[in-house]
Amino acid sequence: MAFSDNLRAARLRSGMTQEALALACGWSGQSRIANYESSAPSAREPKVSEVPLLAKALGVSVASLFGEAQVSQSARPDPAILASTYRFLVDAFATLGKAVEFETEADLFADVYEWIAADDRPADQRNLVDFAKWRDKRDQERGKGIDEQNGSAAPQVGRANQRSA
Repeated sequence: MAFSDNLRAARLRSGMTQEALALACGWSGQSRIANYESSAPSAREPKVSEVPLLAKALGVSVASLFGEAQVSQSARPDPAILASTYRFLVDAFATLGKAVEFETEADLFADVYEWIAADDRPADQRNLVDFAKWRDKRDQERGKGIDEQNGSAAPQVGRANQRSA
C-alpha cells in the first residue's frame, strides 16, 4: 500500500479525525493530513521530519506508515508458554527414552507452543495423547491430512506418539 493508504488506515484505527491528528502533530487545520492521505497525483508526501510526528501521534512505527512489516508486541512469543513448551517436550521425549533435539524439532516445538497457548489446563494435566489428538484435528481442519506431492495420506507423527505414550 502507498504511504497515503497506510496513514489513512492508521488514523482510522486510532479513531482520530484528520483535524485531531493535525492538532496532535502541532499543526492547525486538517488540510495537511487530507493532502497526505490523498492518492491524487498532485498530493505530496510529508517531509522526512514530519513522519515521526505522525507515527508518534498515531501510536505506530515509522516503518508501518511506509508499509514495512513490523513484529508487534502481541506477536512476540509469551515467555511463560515458551517455558511450558520446553518443559513439555523435554518430559515427553524423556518418557519415550529420547532426548529432544530442538534444532531438528522446530516444527514440533511450534506446534506444541500453539497447543499450549490454546490449552488452558494446568501443565501437569497435559500429555502426548492429548497433543496428538489436538494436532491431528488441527491438521484435518487445515486440510493437511493429504500429502500434496503424491495425494496419499501424510504420515501422522501424532498417531505414533499416541501408541508410544
